[in-house]
Amino acid sequence: MNALRALPGVENVSISGDFPLAGGAGATLYARADGEVPPVPQRQGAPSHDITPGWIRTWGIPLLAGRDFTEHDIAHRPNVILISKSGAKKVFGDENPLGKTLLVTSGSVPVEIVGVVGDIRSVQLAETNDMEFYRPWAQENFPFVTVSVRSRMQPDAVTKLVQSALKTIDPGLALVQPGPMDAIVAQSLGQARLMMTLLGVFAAVALLLATVGIYGAVAYSVEQRTGEIGVRMALGAQTMDVLRLVLKQGMTPVILGLVVGIGAALALGRLLTAQLYQISPHNPLLLGATAALLGLAALLACLFPARKATLLNPVEALRAE
Repeated sequence: MNALRALPGVENVSISGDFPLAGGAGATLYARADGEVPPVPQRQGAPSHDITPGWIRTWGIPLLAGRDFTEHDIAHRPNVILISKSGAKKVFGDENPLGKTLLVTSGSVPVEIVGVVGDIRSVQLAETNDMEFYRPWAQENFPFVTVSVRSRMQPDAVTKLVQSALKTIDPGLALVQPGPMDAIVAQSLGQARLMMTLLGVFAAVALLLATVGIYGAVAYSVEQRTGEIGVRMALGAQTMDVLRLVLKQGMTPVILGLVVGIGAALALGRLLTAQLYQISPHNPLLLGATAALLGLAALLACLFPARKATLLNPVEALRAE
């Protein structure tokens, strides 16, 4: 790692057994060592990452309490572990987790919590994990490693530098095709983006069909009431009176539908929570904008038949009736 850190443009380098969003983190069983310890089959599991000192700094994960791993956290030394903020809250509540002991893996290995770090989204971007563990790389044994490099250089440039340096260190190293974190994030968002695209297309088609349906219903109603409108105009009804009459008839069910729809959205919004990122399904601005868009589309659909009704000739309308 020292050779990689010496490369120009490289800010930090670290090693781990996996990396966020890659799906390689193992689920480690855990239990508090104090109190009544549940049997192994009843213990919960959480994502666990085996990392070298400085890995959390490479990934920009804040150290909230305690310390990071050091070069002294190696095999044959006391086993230590880092825990996420939410994980510490989940296991220890308001107690200070530093110095507490957990039993991890099916072998009930005792480990001391030496640090608390910020929560991350290592499994999916939609939500942070409620528990996350980090164990020293030197206290584990893996036949492969993941090298994380933090740099402000272009991904292609830093990739070539790192590959060249690794080949110089050991020409026999088997290197997996590297890639920038942006590409991994984009890949993890692929399914969500596809679903949002499909929902957008279906919503647009539904809006178009609703608009055409409202237009057809109002136009048919105007045609059926041609005689009535002619009588009203013959008795002195003004253009605005006719316009108001038709718009009221068309928009009343639309307004009622919007009220019912907003109520349903508030009640069922939690079903979409997993597909939304950093926005609530009950966001008043979002609901208001959606209602305004639907109302505007309905108003335009009613406006054309209403405008046509105002152009009727009373005499011809009565004669047709």
